[in-house]
Order: sequence, then C-alpha cells, then structure tokens
Amino acid sequence: MLALPPIPDQPVLVAAPEDQAPRKKPLISRWLENVPFLRQFSPTAPGGMRHTGGLVDVFASFAALDNRVDRAEAEVALDLLRHAFPEADHGWLARRLHRALASPQPPERVAKSLRNELDTDDCVSLGLQLHLLVIASGSAYRGKEAFTKVMRSLNAEEIGTAIVEEMEGKRASAPLPFDKVHFGTSEDADVQLPSQGREFSFCAYRSKDLILIRNTGKEPVWISGSSLAGGQCIRLRPHQSIGLPDWTLAAEDISFFLNSARTGHRRTLYINESDNQLTAERVRSRQSTIRLDFGLNVRVEALVETEMKLSTGELLKPGTVYDLPAQDYILLANGTEASLEGLRKQAMEAGSRFRMDAGRQECLVSNDPAALKRGDVLLSPGLARRVVLKIKFDPQTATGHLHIISAERVVMVNGQPIRSRGKLVDGSLIRLSPNQAVRCRFSESLLDEERTVIRELNVESLNHKFGTDTVLDNVEFSVKRGEMLCIMGPSGSGKSTLLATLAGHLKPSRGYVRLNNVSLYHNRTRLAPFIASMPQEEALNPQLTVREHLKHASMIRRPHLGHAEHAKRVDSILAELALQPLARRRVGSPGDKTISGGERGRLNLGLDLGSPAEIFLFDEPISGLSSKDSEHVAETLHALSRDNIVIASLHRPGARVLRLFDKVLLLDKGGRVAFFGSPTAMGNYFSEASKEFNILTPKRLKAQQIGGADFVFDVLETPLHGMAGREGGGVRRFPPTFWQERFEGSQLVDDVARGDLPAQSQLGSVPLSEDHMAVPTRSKRQRIFEWERLFRTHFHRTMLSKFRNKGTIYSILLEAPLLALLIGITLRASPEGPYSFHSGLHLPVYIFLTVTIGMFLGLTNSATEILRDFPVLRRERNCRTGTILYVGAKFLALSIVAALQCAIYTWIGHEMLDIYGMFTTHWMWMTLTALCGTAMALVVSSLVTTERAALSAVPLLLVPQLLLAGALVSFDEMNRGMFQGAAKARAAGAEPFPARFMPLRYAYEGMIVSQATDNPFEHERRKVQRSIDPLKEVGEKRLAGDLTQELTPKQSERLNVLKESLRRLMAAESTDAESAKSLGWKLSNAGRNKTMDQLLEIPPYPEDESIETRPVRDFFVNNRTDLLVSKSEIDRVDYRQQFKRSIFLAEWKYWFGFTSKTTQACSWIIGGCIVFCLLLTTLFLHVRNHRTR
Repeated sequence: MLALPPIPDQPVLVAAPEDQAPRKKPLISRWLENVPFLRQFSPTAPGGMRHTGGLVDVFASFAALDNRVDRAEAEVALDLLRHAFPEADHGWLARRLHRALASPQPPERVAKSLRNELDTDDCVSLGLQLHLLVIASGSAYRGKEAFTKVMRSLNAEEIGTAIVEEMEGKRASAPLPFDKVHFGTSEDADVQLPSQGREFSFCAYRSKDLILIRNTGKEPVWISGSSLAGGQCIRLRPHQSIGLPDWTLAAEDISFFLNSARTGHRRTLYINESDNQLTAERVRSRQSTIRLDFGLNVRVEALVETEMKLSTGELLKPGTVYDLPAQDYILLANGTEASLEGLRKQAMEAGSRFRMDAGRQECLVSNDPAALKRGDVLLSPGLARRVVLKIKFDPQTATGHLHIISAERVVMVNGQPIRSRGKLVDGSLIRLSPNQAVRCRFSESLLDEERTVIRELNVESLNHKFGTDTVLDNVEFSVKRGEMLCIMGPSGSGKSTLLATLAGHLKPSRGYVRLNNVSLYHNRTRLAPFIASMPQEEALNPQLTVREHLKHASMIRRPHLGHAEHAKRVDSILAELALQPLARRRVGSPGDKTISGGERGRLNLGLDLGSPAEIFLFDEPISGLSSKDSEHVAETLHALSRDNIVIASLHRPGARVLRLFDKVLLLDKGGRVAFFGSPTAMGNYFSEASKEFNILTPKRLKAQQIGGADFVFDVLETPLHGMAGREGGGVRRFPPTFWQERFEGSQLVDDVARGDLPAQSQLGSVPLSEDHMAVPTRSKRQRIFEWERLFRTHFHRTMLSKFRNKGTIYSILLEAPLLALLIGITLRASPEGPYSFHSGLHLPVYIFLTVTIGMFLGLTNSATEILRDFPVLRRERNCRTGTILYVGAKFLALSIVAALQCAIYTWIGHEMLDIYGMFTTHWMWMTLTALCGTAMALVVSSLVTTERAALSAVPLLLVPQLLLAGALVSFDEMNRGMFQGAAKARAAGAEPFPARFMPLRYAYEGMIVSQATDNPFEHERRKVQRSIDPLKEVGEKRLAGDLTQELTPKQSERLNVLKESLRRLMAAESTDAESAKSLGWKLSNAGRNKTMDQLLEIPPYPEDESIETRPVRDFFVNNRTDLLVSKSEIDRVDYRQQFKRSIFLAEWKYWFGFTSKTTQACSWIIGGCIVFCLLLTTLFLHVRNHRTR
C-alpha cells in the first residue's frame, strides 16, 4: 500500500503539455514519422485523444481519496484508463497515472477543467467508471461525497444522483441516463434466470461501449473465473462470460438483452417441423408451425395445430401467446428438446427484420446503441464499422432517401458508393460491410438486416494421395459457427494435410470442402479470404518487436482500419495473450532466448487473432509449450470460437485442454477417421472399446484419465503381445482400418437407433450476397489509401528487418569501403612518375570492377530475401495482401540499402583515384546496376526453396556477365561461333549474341561512355562545339556553292567568340579540380553568351608563372577511357560502311531503325530488365500463392 501526502489546498493544475493530447501534426511531420529509421526517435504518444491528462488526474484523485492507494484501486484506475483510451500506449498511461498519484489534486477542481469538454454521454460513462473507483476505494462515504462534487462540477448532478441511487438499489425517481437490464427470478426482473438460480440476481448497465455488471443477489456471480460478491460491481470485457446454474451468458448475450431493452425491437423466427428436420425461417410460409419473438423474453405462438409442447408439457394452442424465459425450451412431437437459446442465436445469425410503426416514415439505423433511442433500428454490432444512417421512405410509392450521418467506411447502395445522400427504391441493398447489409422493403414497411456469415463448414468424402500413398481416406465431418474442433492423431496421420486442404492450399484428390454449402475449391478466390491458417512453422521476424509483429499483421489483414483502431486491436491481443510486458522487446531467433518458447508460441498464435476471417485453422498451436501456456492458448482459441469456427490440430492434449473443445476428430495412420464427436463421447467410446477387447487391465484402466488423449492413444495404438507376453516390436494389435470400420459401424447403429428424431434446427433460407452465394461479400479495396497502407506496411516491415540486422550495417559500413580501398590502392598507377588521373592506366578496369561490385551487392543482398519471408507469405496467402505491392515494397527497401552501399563505395573510390566531378554519374550507374542485380536475385529468391540453392545461383548469374561484358575478354577476340555472321561479323565490330542479354555489359558500356563524354571538361567543351557546328555548317555550304547560305555579321562575330572560347578552353590550366571546373564553365559560358572583350578578360591560366598548374583537361579526362570511346566512335562513322552500325563503346547506338545516345539506350535496357524481373517475381509469387497442388 502506497501512502500519499495530504492533498494540498492549491489551485487545480492543468495537465502539462506533454500530458495533453497532441494537436494534429503537420503533414511533413506525419510523413517523417512513417520513415522507419526516423520513426524510432519520435516518442509514442496517445495521439487523437482529448482531455487525456484531465481524466487521468480525475481517476488519480479518486484512487487517492484516503491519502493512500492500494493495489486494487490502482488496477481499477489503470484498467478504466485503458478502456477510455484504447489507442494510447499503455506504458504512457501507467507513467502518467503514477505521476498523478504522486501529487493528487482535489477531484472537483480537476473536474472543472473538463466541464466544457464532455458531452452528456461522456459524463454518464465517466460517472459509471468513477463509481467503480468509489466501490474499490477503502472510504466509501468519502468516495460518494467526492463523486457528488465531481458530477456537480461537471454540471451533471442529475446524472450523478441517478448513478448513486441505482448503485444503492433505490428506486429511480427519473428515467436512467444509461441502459439497464435486471436478471433475476423475481417477477419484476427483465430477464428471468433459471429456477435453480433463485439466490442469483444481477444488473447489467451500459453507456456507450462500457458495460458494467452489479451483483444484486445473495450468491456470488462468477465472471470468467472471478467471483463477484453481492453489492460489488465490475466492468464486463468483450471476451468474458457470466456463469450461472444451467446458463452461461457471454458478453454478446448481455449486449443482445441491452439492445432489446433500448430499442424495443424483437427478432422473429418461424419454425417448421417436417421431413425429419427443424427449419427456421425469417419469413412466414405455409409450412410455418410456430412463431418465436426474441427479446428480453421469448414469445411463442402456435400458428397451426401442432404437437409441440412447452417445457411443462402443455400443448401449444393456436392463437395463444406464451411468454417464456430466454433459457427455456420447447418439446417437439417426438419428445426432443429444442433450446430457445440456440434458436435465438440462429435468429441473430440470420439478421433482424424491423417493421416500422404505422404512419412512421423516418428512422435512424445504426450498429451503435448509443446513437439510437427506442423505436430506432439497431443492427448487429461488430459486423461493420460504426455507421449511423437516416432513412426516409414512402410506402405508397415504395421509394426512399438515404442520409449518411456518420460512417467510418464507404457505404454502398446497390453496388455504388454513397458519400452523403442517395435515393432508394423498393429492394435496394445498403451494404455496410462484407458481412452486413440492410434490404429496403418499403412496400411492406420493412427493413431487413442481412448477415452473410460462414455458418458451417462441411467436409464430404475427402481423399488425398501423394503418389501412391494415401494420406486422407474418406474424411467426413461438419463444424458450425461458434464451435471449436480438435483434430488429433499420431504423427503421420494427415493432420497437417487436412488443415492445408481446409485452408484452400491443397486441392484434394477427391471429395469436397464446403462453406455454407458452397464448394471451396470451385470458388477458391472468393472464399479463401474468409479462412485464416496458422501453419506449424513460425512466422516471426527476429528483428521486430512483439508489438510490431501484431501491428503489421493487423494492418495486412485489415488495411481499411485507421491507426487508432489498429492500436486498440493490438493492445487487446497483447492483453489477451499476456504479452504486454514484452510489447517492446525484439523477438530474436529461438536460440537468442529473447523471449521464451511459450511466449513465442502465443505471439505466433496472435498474428491471426486480428484477422477478419471467420474460419481459423491452427496447426499444433501448443506444440512445445508448458501445460500452463497450453491452457492459456486453448482458452484464447475458445474465446475466438464464440463467433467463428476454430479448428486446431493437437498431438496429445491434456484433459483440461481437450474439454474446451466442442468436437474432436481423431485420425489414424493413413488419414483414416477413428472417431468424430464430443470429447466426452470419445472418452466413453474408447472406454467401451477397452473393456470389449480387454485392451487395458482393470488396474491400468483405473489409473488412466478416461477423458484424456493419453488414454485414447493407449487404446488406439495397443501393441501386439508375443507368446511370452512381451510386446511385439511396435506392431499394433488393431490396424487403422479396424478403427475406421468400427467407427463407421457405430455411426450406422446410432443413425438407426435415432430413427425419426429431427436433426438440429437450421436456417431454411439465408441472405445471399450480390453474386447469389450464401457467403459474405468479397470486400474490395475501395480507396487508394488502403493500397498505400498495404505498401507502407510491407515497406516498413522490410526496412526494420534490414536496418536492425547487424549484417546489413556491416555490409554498408565495412564491405563496400573495404572493397573500394582495396581496388583504389591496387589501381592507383600511371606509366611513369607519380599517379595522375589523366595518365592513369586502369580507369576502365576500375569502372568494370565498379559495376561488377554493384551487381554483386545487388545479388547477395537479395538472394534469400523472399525466401526468408516464405513462412510469413504462407501465413498471409489468403489475405489478398497484393503481391505486386509486396514485391514493390521489398524492392524499394533493398534499393535504399544498395544505394547507400554504392554511395560509400563511389565516394572512397573517387577519393583514391582522384576522379573529380563524376560522383553523381558513377553512383547512379553503380546503383542502377545494383538494382538490376537486386531484381534478378528476387526472381531467384521467389523460385528456390533453400538458402543454399539461392546463394549457389549468385555465381551462375554473375560469372557469365563477367565473361560477356566486353572487359575481361575483348569482343573481337571471342569465339566466332558466338556471333551472328561468324568471323565476318566479329571483324566488323559486332557484339556476341549472348552479350545482348547481359545487363552488366550495358552497365559497363554506359559508365565508360559517360566517363568519356559527360565529365566536366567534355561537358563544357561539347556545349561550345554544339554552338559552333550550326554556324560552321552555314559557312561550309556557302563554300560548296550555295550562295543562299551566308552568316550575318552578328553570327560571324559569335562564331569568332566561340572559336576563341574553345581555343582558350583547350589551353586553360589550373591548380586544382574545383578551380579547373569553375574556369571551364566561365570560358564556355562567355563563348556562348558574352562578347569577345568579356571573354578576353578571363585569364585561361594564372598570371604568376611560378605557380604549378596542370591543364584543365587533365583533371577530368582519362586517356585510356577517352581512347576506347574515340576508337569505337571512329569505327561507327567509318565512311566505307554502307549501313549504320552499333559499335560497342561508341557514343551512339542504332537499334531497330532509331538512333539514340549510348548512355540513354543502356540505362533504358537496364531499367527494362529491372521491370521485367520484378514482374516475373510477382508472377512467380502469385502462382505460388494460388497453387493448390
């Protein structure tokens, strides 16, 4: 317990600037925060929240009313803050609360600062949360007094009075400002509890999305394993449930009753009992037998004469309405019980039908209860983002108008997006999400909510073979929404193969997998996004933190959600998996022991918990975990299955884990089904088999836990005993076919014994999506920002992975510099005397090695890049992540690494060899070459399956390019068989045919030509020469006899100035490269734009002859490089040739009838090679992701 100083009597302190919610940041700041290696320097703040600091101070002041804070008060306060600000960093909230507790302020003074910040709903929600702190505090009287003062300071005294009176059990003097439902056995209870729970009673309250449970009974109420004593109050979380005698209420059930109390709407089902089947319809038909209206209770009315009875045995009479408790049941004609609770959940699955009151032609429609009042239309929450619609209609003309008051995502009407207002006609479909829509039936004054969800997964006669080996043999089972299936079996029994088949990754040799009776493999592209599959392999990146893993997974699976919603989901998953203390810790490799094996398993499981899928498949999710971690994971899966279908393969689960599953599928060797049913039924089945075949001795049978997996496997794999009682070397007594045939026989006997008992009720007609399938509508990327968010997520994930990897840092800071130093030292040589760039012998070799190293860096950086991502890609293959976005983001991130490496190499190389004025050009050519190598390596990485194969491909890609680049071996000395036209073509300067497909050859040629023609000296000289040539051509034409061509005096003067400028440029001298570059520009500019006098004022060399100078040309022109290009250009313009030719290292190329600069042509070819390789990579990954064989 923490003792606090007395509360000082001083003015209330407004929250410090860092405690207040930050204002919206400028666009450039938000962009910079998204740069991975800059974002880590920005603090995590609870952006987008109002009055955060003030509310923290209010909670802190309440927790410290008695000048001390115990653990319970602190935990309640922090829990309420997490709920109020789910998008905030929990660590920030804890630190902020700790600071507020250290110097608490009087509650009523803090509240005054919030008076104008909170609306009525905010005040109600805050009041309910503060009263939780009052209950948790040690001084109830003082807490109540402070609570009243705070509510008065907020100008919400009436709300405070209503809360206090309700929490004290007094009769309210005015309507409550929040929703309330009373559960109990008394006559005044809103929802009747089972008769076995006479001592139980509780109330549920809701304001906005906060739900509180107050125990008003004598007995404690159990909420997800925690006891709530009489008079106590607690917040109900979405994954929690309330355990009562003969009834368990989930949080979704509490929300249903609260919604019914708020709107007054009931959900209606019409039941038809016929053909050995109980069918539920939303619309009455001629076959309808009874009508069920679900609200706070269930109204049952027989529509025709029927043999159905109440649970008391009373026969249902037509025309009489019976009010039954929600957990009651009715008896069918053959005595079978039909649970009203199960029928109510089917009604919720089907969606609601809302009938407008007579004369009412306007209503609000929303999935947010706080936005509605009694009589409005409340849709099923949780199936779409928050939306508030106003619909006006005229039943006479069957037309209407839609006004979108609020929508967090685009609303579609008949397939067209509506931003604000739109027209409606009878039958219009307002699509809110892939799972939820509203059908307008104005002529009948009806609005139908249509829920298109995956209700059932059926497997029929599933068989699969690998070659001649059968791995799945006639597997059949079904799983309904809300159920959890465990697939058990020994190693090699086909568990993983079955999961791959269910995920849409492996098409079976025979049989069907159906979702809502729609074949998965006939509609794989349509249905696969609704299935999330977690293979046994880890999909974790050692360089990312726990939070980053969950955040990226959430953004990949739900790109339409905003950052605040993603943060909320990530925090929820961290809390559910007990990973909050590790949120900022890097995962590391399994050998690093950064986090434990159990924590790695829970994190690997959590990647799919934020998925919008409706079927979740987990392959050995508890493999290698402790018993405690296994139970925690199983409980998480159980919570996930409440509104989904969960299937998990487990090898030998413990009895406590197995009891959490609704059904068990036991596979034996060869994929044969040994049992399918409930865990209890499986224990009884194998217990009977053990006794029948005398498999276990009575003593051993008594020692076994009948419901556990170990007992089942002991019976299943009973060894064959030899003559002397010794076990026969692992040979089984009963082969897999025995258990398969025995189970099939027992099923047949059970079917015959069941006779005409009707099957479990099912929906007779279900809503169809726009393509007339009984499955959710396939969501489309409706906005460009969703594609941008996917791209940014892929890019961010790759950048973090690369720049947190020490190997990348070593490669940038050591590999490139060391290579540049080694090459520079080796090639720094001139024919005689000290080294001079002008006479340097090896600049062509340096250029060749530069592009070679660029290609090498690109290949080695990327050869295993996609290969390492295969576990993640396999995990996300059903998520429609955008393969081209992934490849583009991966390439961009690797390009940044390559560009940094090339920049460091080029800078050091130029310093070593005195290369001036060519840094940008050389860096761009080297980077372009590295990008080409990166793109080629990505193709390899998308094809191979092992790192060894990927790295082995690097020399196969590099060596042929080295040989055919034209540097190691001259083209005119190569094997003539490699030329089109043999020796004649080789002598004429042609290129070997294979060299045309070598990117390194174009990079080398482009860089050599750039060095010779684009250096600072040649750049200025050629500008002057281009100005001289047109004027010179006029004079030559006149000399040739064309008297119409004559230079004007002004042109003649300019020609003289240009000639003098060129002469001075060629003779200019300077002391260093910078002054030489400046002098060259001055002379060139003066010749093209100034007069002769101004040109003559520029001295071409220093007047002081004692200063040592060098020709300007010598600083920038290398003789070897210039000679190579000049010789090739002379060969290209040889007048003896009848046709235009493309000569290696010439300044111009003639391809396909077009003449272009060599530098441009080479850069376009390399760029085209990059694009081609990226498209090829995208194609290979797309095929791999969609391959089902």
